[in-house]
Amino acid sequence: MYGVILAAVCLLIGITVGYASGNLMLQGQIYSLNSNLAEAQRTIENYEEEMADLKSQMASLESNRSLLEERIKVLMERLNETSQCLIQLQADYQNLLSRVKNQTLKNPTWDELKGFLEQDGTDKLEYKPGEFDCTGFAIRLRDNAWRLGYRCAYVEIALDDGMGHALNAFQTADGKIIYVDDVEKDAIAYVQVGQPYGKIELHAVRSSYIDCSGDPARFWGPLNYTSHPDPFSYDYYLAYQRRVEFYRESVEAYNRAVDQYNRGEGNYSYSQLQSWYENLEMLKEELGVIFEPMGIVQNIEIYWNQ
Repeated sequence: MYGVILAAVCLLIGITVGYASGNLMLQGQIYSLNSNLAEAQRTIENYEEEMADLKSQMASLESNRSLLEERIKVLMERLNETSQCLIQLQADYQNLLSRVKNQTLKNPTWDELKGFLEQDGTDKLEYKPGEFDCTGFAIRLRDNAWRLGYRCAYVEIALDDGMGHALNAFQTADGKIIYVDDVEKDAIAYVQVGQPYGKIELHAVRSSYIDCSGDPARFWGPLNYTSHPDPFSYDYYLAYQRRVEFYRESVEAYNRAVDQYNRGEGNYSYSQLQSWYENLEMLKEELGVIFEPMGIVQNIEIYWNQ
């Protein structure tokens, strides 16, 4: 009997121990599952955040896509318009080219040449050494003259300093050769072998001009005028240079006279100084932009367009 009771007690203890051991295992599994569940929850939250960010990016991209599509549509319309305009311009150019080729180039009158230079924009272009220099200006002016049916030459000159220069030449209807330098401003050039290369601004080339043969220190009286028979000859350029020198000497004398007048010295009245100033302003306007002479011309080569 005692043995039976002892066996029963041992069995009960075994069951209790087994139950406790199984409970610990379940608790371990539950803890592990909880850990895995928490990790899975964090992963899901990360995925949800990433998905929300991607959705935001997609919405932004869709918006940009709509803007880009609209921009592409506008650009395509402009491209089509420009293409049509280009086709028309090419047709107009070919028609003009055909007309020009079928006509004989003419020698312009002086008035026609002056009008052409005044309306042509070659002199407004930017001078770029090694890229668009005097050669570019001369070629552009020659081609523009050709398009209008005017005979024009491309001219190269060699100077004594080893430098060269490019310009243009026109033969007028009355047979005169007129050199044109369109770098910086429309100007008439004066070219003669053995003489300095010079040029005068277009509007300053005139057959009648202020007489500068008097005393530059007494340039306050009524202006007298003189004339030159050939404003395109080198002799005219020499006469122009003398007028420039007269102007500079008269400006120096005027400044000295004003200084003396302000100090209460000298023999000049206010009216004389005022008249002197006005005469200098008129002469300055008449001379135009003053270009300094370049080197001595050693050689001239002229190439006429056909």
